[in-house]
Amino acid sequence: MLPTFGDQQEHPSKSLKQRMELARLPTCKAPKTTIFCYQSKFLKKILELMPHQQCDGCFSKLYFLKNYPGIAIANFGTGAPVVAPKMEELIAWGVQEFISMSAAGSLQKKAKIGDIVVCEKAIRGESTSQNYLPPTKYIHAPRRMTNKLQAQLKKANIPFLIGSTWTTDTFYQRTNDEIVHYQKEGVLTVESETAALFAVAHFYQVDLSAIFTVSDSHSDLVWQPHTEDESTENSLRTILGIALAASLAE
Repeated sequence: MLPTFGDQQEHPSKSLKQRMELARLPTCKAPKTTIFCYQSKFLKKILELMPHQQCDGCFSKLYFLKNYPGIAIANFGTGAPVVAPKMEELIAWGVQEFISMSAAGSLQKKAKIGDIVVCEKAIRGESTSQNYLPPTKYIHAPRRMTNKLQAQLKKANIPFLIGSTWTTDTFYQRTNDEIVHYQKEGVLTVESETAALFAVAHFYQVDLSAIFTVSDSHSDLVWQPHTEDESTENSLRTILGIALAASLAE
């Protein structure tokens, strides 16, 4: 990779200061916890059911959940290069912890459609994380919120898997050779955000956990999409409930 050196030229706090000067900074206080959700149709359904208040200003894609004080849910788009800088801005605004809930592709036969996976580490197959931390193959999840998610799943007697994910920048260029390689390493899933978000969390020393539902499969080396299946949506609802419970737990 190309070297990076020297101090940051830009900082998210500078960006927020400029937005404040342009009257684009939200008038409300930052939530303690922000839940990232990447499934637009699912989030729309949730917001139709849950009382909420849309944030104003530059975070208009964030929604405060009125029945869960201090918690907001947001969809700022997909992919590490999009979500990582938005997370930086949210940290500069005052958000203290994050949960990333998403759909992921299975690499292993044991990770079936609709299964829930708590991520403990991510392979840095994307490029965004390299801007925050020195290059390594894996990056581990911050432990506190990850442990809280597991505790809430166990408390609710909800079965789940825990393991690693492969984060990539592109959806269509994943090859069978790569999939076989990571299958042999025991990697459970593939998706497009987690490694970068873990890197941002470690860089700024904030808490972030990642939890997935399996929505498609590569385990037989033939892509099998189930993103619109009822089991996938039901699992997302379960994950959201667990994320809210973990956010409220001490």
